[in-house]
Amino acid sequence: MKRIEKTMCSHLGYSINFKKTLLLLFIFLFASQNVLWAQNGILQGKTIDARTQETLIGVTVMIKEIPNKGTTSDLDGNYNMSLPVGVYTVVASYISYATIEVTKVEIKEGVPAILDIDMKESAQELQEVMVVARKDMEAEKTLMVERQQATVAVENLGAKEMSVKGLSTVADGIKKVTGISMEGNSKVYVRGLGDRYSMTSLNGFPIASPNPDNKLIPLTLFPTSIVKNISVSKVYQASVSGDYSGAHINVDTKENIGKDYFTFSISAGGKTNTLFTDFYSSDKTGASIPFLGISNGLSLDRNIKNMTADEFENWQRTNNPFQTGFSIDKGKIYPSLGLDLGIGKTWNIRNQKLSLLLAVGFKNDYTWYKDAYISTVNAQGIIRDQYDYNKYTYETTTTLLGQIGYTLRRTDRLSYNIMLINNTEDSYTRREGTDAEGIDLVGSNSVYHAYFLFNNQLTGKHELLRDKLFTDWQTSYGHTTSQEPDRRQVMFTRNENGSLSLFKLNQQETMRYFGELSEDEWNADLKLKYMLPGSEKRPNFVRVGAAIRNKSRDFYSTNFYYNLKNISPQIKDIYDTDSYLNYENISNAMITVSKNSLPRNKYYAGSDVYAAFVDMEYYPVSKLLVSLGLRYEHFNQWVRYWTDAAEEKRAELTTNDLFPALNLKYNIRPNSNFRVGASRTVTRPSFLEMAPFEYKESYGGAAIRGYEEIKNGYNYNFDLRYELFHGFGDMYSLGVYYKHLETPIERVQQYSGSLIQSFRNVDKGTVFGAEMEVRKQLTKNLKVDFNASYIYTQISLPEKGLYTDKTRQLQGASPYLLNLDLNYSPKFSEDRTLSLSGIYNLQGSRISSVGINGVSNVMEETVHSLDFVASYHFSDGMKLQLQAKNLLNPEHKFTQKIKDGKKETIEYYRKGIDVGISFSIDF
Repeated sequence: MKRIEKTMCSHLGYSINFKKTLLLLFIFLFASQNVLWAQNGILQGKTIDARTQETLIGVTVMIKEIPNKGTTSDLDGNYNMSLPVGVYTVVASYISYATIEVTKVEIKEGVPAILDIDMKESAQELQEVMVVARKDMEAEKTLMVERQQATVAVENLGAKEMSVKGLSTVADGIKKVTGISMEGNSKVYVRGLGDRYSMTSLNGFPIASPNPDNKLIPLTLFPTSIVKNISVSKVYQASVSGDYSGAHINVDTKENIGKDYFTFSISAGGKTNTLFTDFYSSDKTGASIPFLGISNGLSLDRNIKNMTADEFENWQRTNNPFQTGFSIDKGKIYPSLGLDLGIGKTWNIRNQKLSLLLAVGFKNDYTWYKDAYISTVNAQGIIRDQYDYNKYTYETTTTLLGQIGYTLRRTDRLSYNIMLINNTEDSYTRREGTDAEGIDLVGSNSVYHAYFLFNNQLTGKHELLRDKLFTDWQTSYGHTTSQEPDRRQVMFTRNENGSLSLFKLNQQETMRYFGELSEDEWNADLKLKYMLPGSEKRPNFVRVGAAIRNKSRDFYSTNFYYNLKNISPQIKDIYDTDSYLNYENISNAMITVSKNSLPRNKYYAGSDVYAAFVDMEYYPVSKLLVSLGLRYEHFNQWVRYWTDAAEEKRAELTTNDLFPALNLKYNIRPNSNFRVGASRTVTRPSFLEMAPFEYKESYGGAAIRGYEEIKNGYNYNFDLRYELFHGFGDMYSLGVYYKHLETPIERVQQYSGSLIQSFRNVDKGTVFGAEMEVRKQLTKNLKVDFNASYIYTQISLPEKGLYTDKTRQLQGASPYLLNLDLNYSPKFSEDRTLSLSGIYNLQGSRISSVGINGVSNVMEETVHSLDFVASYHFSDGMKLQLQAKNLLNPEHKFTQKIKDGKKETIEYYRKGIDVGISFSIDF
């Protein structure tokens, strides 16, 4: 009751403060709007081709008397800008058109000045050697043009829009895209389809995840400070891998488009329930919380790794095997810190350009899951393991991005990109509750994850025959590691008198775990495009290509179990264990540590994909674009593993597949498209899903085990979409889709003494839904972005299978999703601007984990979230930003049905309200 009262008071306080904030905000907005309109006038008009009288998109319109003051024409050729009252010279420029200057353009208060500009093609011959102008692919307006002109439906976010909305990582941006939701910080669901149905790429190249649980690389690893734009395509094209049905998420990193610059930003903040509170972390050789996420004392000694169990038992008597203890250090949570530095430099070399970009970033974050709860339920509806817990997590991300580009001849370009990401997550959990046998327990768990990504990309674009034959090629090498060094656990029993004793049911309650994963990936891709007769605005071409992808993975793990039967210490505090769990008691044989490194604790895996494709784009009539392609892929994947009886085995999956794709785009009017897409794709199992290796993070928790008989799933995809582009960035979109899933892969769970999660193919599945998106400039300074999705999914399961339900919705599929962003951006002068954004998200309930053998599905309940971001530009290149995320601080709740259809809450937690401030400056 006290907790309920406290929660109600807390919500009431949030409501009162939120209303006050809104009232003050509207008063401020009204005042600032009046100030703005009193000072400025408006210049507007249309940019037109003087010969054809067609509108021109992307014409640069500048004011000669005001340096850096300008805009570009939108999708309809319209432009407008706010100017102080006065007389100006307007300069319009466009590639291959003559620059136009219009003098004595008078701007008056309250009366818009209308100036239509006729652009004439330049008669000047283009030199054989020249630098081709490059688009600013970070700008929202440029990306909107790309979206309208794209062959298939695509959704995108640029760096500038992400900055305005306070999106700090790619994961934050992806959640704003229609039909996409996330589970935690890493698992992506697209149209109800989980992680395995989508693919991620970096600058167009596949990129592996350092997290063995996920196919997709965790998108939180990419800070927006290094991102140029994010594009999401939910429609398949034969030029890319056939292993996706949900979405192809591509992250393009920043590049130097010909400007010299220097940028620096610093940010600080934290969650309201963590700042300046106590924080607990496991011992790390003198550094309780490694600030930069680097701790050298946790890795397992190479000599120990190669020892047998008997060799280790003798060796530990004279050598301390571990540099850390089981003690828990207490510190304070201080504001999180973010630092970003960017440098760009360009050199002109014989009419060509050599460009260099370097970006470095660091950020950290603290999270406290306060008064949280977790449990498991068996097939009879009986709650077994149940624990209240407090979890403390410290996360760091360090990034380094380098890019070198060089132009060659007329349209050729070479580029080399290198990226390093180091991500660490240090978690400590204190649990109190009962296990499956009803024993009253207290647990102390420490988990440390370190993910590292090193990626190299070399790309080239060349013109082999002028205006006829083009080629582009790419090659990349990526190395990723996932380390879980020195995971530690101690379990205590609570006696009848309230005192604590070491839990000694067996040797697995007090233990250490070391896990190491290393993966290498090579990619190569070559495309040749031949231009067919057509026009510049409606180009026809045929293209052929080939690709190779090779991945290899090594995984090793070992457990160290502590036999504590010879010690019975007086325990006053579970955090202070150095007096009895120490090397002195190991050396005198009071404690025996057993190394458990069986053959089944490791596996080796690899995969090869050899692909070839042909596709074409052709306009049979001026308004209809037909894109047709066919891709062939030879796929071989294997996992070498050992059974519980130490018998070596090999699981292998080899297929030869054809993936056809048809995409049509019909221009109903110059500013509207009707799109149709149809394709066949594949969903392949990950290494983890094929490897019968059991992983368990804590005593009483769920174990994950792969299934060696897992097979491919195949998907048949159909999409319809209507798009209308209007005004200065306005866009309306409505789409429907249908997918038939053949033998899809599902994560399942069962209870057999303990909870085990595994993977199986099911018979078939159906997915269909509708999506709507609106981007509208409501007033001069007020803009709304809105998208909503309805998603219906159904999986048909075998009649005599293990599954509790015979039909159900797809795991991870929320039946409805909604995003609403409001942005108010008044200008007070040329350099002083304000931006205020409110960002709301709604995610419907969904299946978190599938039940089998009579165990019900685990449901994640509906979640509402609200963010607010305010930024102020003091001058050109200087910005201050304030943000408050997760303002509603919702309870994340997971439920499971028990007897008589009653729902039981088996897990809940809150993340806290996240506030922050940042300052950036550009030179």
